[in-house]
Amino acid sequence: MSDSHEHDSCSCGHQHGAIASATDSTGRTLLLTMGLNLLIPLCQIIGGVWAQSMAVVSDAMHNLSDFTALAVAYFAHRLGQRSPSPGFTFGYRRAEVLAALFNISILFGACLFILFEAASRLQNPQPVSGGLVMILAGIGILGNGLSVLFLRKEAGHSLNMRGAMLHMLADLMTSVVVLLNGFVLLYRPWYWLDPVLSVVIVGFILKNSWSILKQAARILMEATPPGIDLTEMQQALEAVPGVLSAHHLHVWSIGSGHLSFSCHIMVPDQTLAETEPLDARLREILAERFNVSHAVFQFEQSACGENDILCRMRGIPGGSDHA
Repeated sequence: MSDSHEHDSCSCGHQHGAIASATDSTGRTLLLTMGLNLLIPLCQIIGGVWAQSMAVVSDAMHNLSDFTALAVAYFAHRLGQRSPSPGFTFGYRRAEVLAALFNISILFGACLFILFEAASRLQNPQPVSGGLVMILAGIGILGNGLSVLFLRKEAGHSLNMRGAMLHMLADLMTSVVVLLNGFVLLYRPWYWLDPVLSVVIVGFILKNSWSILKQAARILMEATPPGIDLTEMQQALEAVPGVLSAHHLHVWSIGSGHLSFSCHIMVPDQTLAETEPLDARLREILAERFNVSHAVFQFEQSACGENDILCRMRGIPGGSDHA
């Protein structure tokens, strides 16, 4: 027999079925949420300018950026459903990563505008209508609350939708802060509080944006996904009877919730057909324990080479024995 056999195996049958069944409802939910996040921010911007409240305007800008984010997410979602092609063999699922980076740039621009206006208001405080601020914040609470309810169902089977739901939940909390600001202004002429709260909101936006930026960068750099321990994966594979060693392990994200995996499996000398049961067992372990949806195994009889990071790392079981 030859020195190695390579199996390209997809272990995602039931996962793909679940994702496909949720595609239409996910698209409809995004469209409905987009409509809310367009109408309500427009009302807030008009009312915020009228009430002379930068806190309301900053909250509205954040909510308006959510509309843009949802719009980009929707088109990325539609693009991600396209089948792989000779030019894009992994499909288009990473479109959502590019969409995330685009949305981050919009958020940064909105933050710069808010900070500029807040600095101007701190130098020259202007009267703010507390009652109108409360009404406008209430509109934001209503819209974001409904958005959370719409996205909650889809968040159960989609990491992307779960992130969108958490984003809307954060917006809901921001609107509550603005509501409290309006309540304070009803009894105290603390007009400086309004721009100060807008700066706090900017800090909150930047914190969430940084987290999304890091996640997008890790996917584009094909870094090991969070929560995945390569040592644990190696030990799980090497514990299977018939496996002498597992090396050259690589795991990366194609998109949210879609993990790909490849490695070399050292086995005793046997025919290609004899490796089929072992191949099935390895794929089953990766799917059940590590949520890997696509796995590629290369079965071989030779030991791993010097370029294997797990073979070169100290403390890795089998590393010193097979290097």
